[in-house]
Amino acid sequence: MRVIPAQWRPPTLADDETVLHPDELDEPDEPIFDELVHRWTSAGRAVPGRPDNEWTALVGRAPWPRR
Repeated sequence: MRVIPAQWRPPTLADDETVLHPDELDEPDEPIFDELVHRWTSAGRAVPGRPDNEWTALVGRAPWPRR
């Protein structure tokens, strides 16, 4: 376990720093990635960046069976 001193504070962003958000990008995805997403979706595979209903169902269950 790592101990963090009580006086430690998380770093703050400077006013001139920016964070790139995917929704702010104007460039479309490369055609090869569009094709990969299409293939994975049609095969029922999970696609990064998209909701995964199977994972949501699995993590929503109780970790131990009820008695």
